[in-house]
Amino acid sequence: MQQLPAHSVYQVQESKETADAVAYAFLSNTGEPVQYPYKYPNIADDDVRIRILFTGLCHSDCLHSRGLWNPNIKYPSCPGHEVVGEVEKVGTGVTKFKVGDKVGCNPQRWMCQTCEQCKKGDNQLCSQNIGLYDDNNFGGYSTHIQVAERMVFRIPEGFNDALGSPLLCAGVTVYAPLKRYYKPNYTCAVIGIGGLGHLAVQYAARLGMTVTAFTTSKNREQEIKRLGASNLSNSINLENLKAEQGKYDIVINTLYIEDEEVFKSHQRLTAPTGTYIQVGAPPSKVNFKLDHAYIILNQIRVAGSLIGNYDETQEMLEFSAQNNVYPIVETFDFEDFPKAFDRMEKAQAKFRCVVNVGKWAQANGLWK
Repeated sequence: MQQLPAHSVYQVQESKETADAVAYAFLSNTGEPVQYPYKYPNIADDDVRIRILFTGLCHSDCLHSRGLWNPNIKYPSCPGHEVVGEVEKVGTGVTKFKVGDKVGCNPQRWMCQTCEQCKKGDNQLCSQNIGLYDDNNFGGYSTHIQVAERMVFRIPEGFNDALGSPLLCAGVTVYAPLKRYYKPNYTCAVIGIGGLGHLAVQYAARLGMTVTAFTTSKNREQEIKRLGASNLSNSINLENLKAEQGKYDIVINTLYIEDEEVFKSHQRLTAPTGTYIQVGAPPSKVNFKLDHAYIILNQIRVAGSLIGNYDETQEMLEFSAQNNVYPIVETFDFEDFPKAFDRMEKAQAKFRCVVNVGKWAQANGLWK
């Protein structure tokens, strides 16, 4: 094994035999992740240590690890924020969970519960928000994760663990804003039928809306309709977008299109007094171009959304289990984490990638 650099929180080990956990960590902003055996610090009173069963891969993991969002991140870095697992150990102050409970983690590691946003219920906007992985904490590309009880979610009965981990980010990212603004008889346009969009189609349809999927993937028409779309439409053809203008009570855009006219045409799909929701983000700080005249003259509500709050996330998990809403995924073994990351980074995966972590961890004696 190559010589691994030290970490400020976790004690690196020479092999998995002496480790509490094994992560896939990036040692720089280039190359692939490598196995990083480590020991945890002592568990805090309010911490929950989770042995990870399945981890989903999100494109923001790539943007973080490559330094595209923050060029000054510290390495080694272990991303990952779509986690389903089982409680392995709890701190002395933990009351909500016990060893053996099925739980999940999302992109947020900490909420203060005292700032104005937390008091309003918008903990995802907490003024002291800490991401699940940052300069000092490892995320879900690991056999284990340790998180404060307040940011652990209960996985409901009947939940499909093998498919469901991406819902902790991708799922709630589209479910939360759709639930906030919908009515059952609404028409809904979903722009971009990828990792986010194919979930948005399912949630919108299960909520009772009539869904049109805007995509360039005509070869997936039957598959997209099986997800719940009533119609498909081209997402970049300007003549087509003009013909669809003003037809949709809710538009949720999972893309960021650099072509200004196409991007503004997406906004114009929104019906008068309707809601335009933007959840697709560019790789760096870019000013979105809004069609101010159309928005003002048609009283359009423009909304952004950052994942969802704690209650929305827990509700989304329950709703997904009850209504059989899951992503379409490619599944990889733990040893193939670099391959999964490569497919995700190159946008070659079909919708989402999930790694079966628990199978390898259990076989290698890492379940205590």
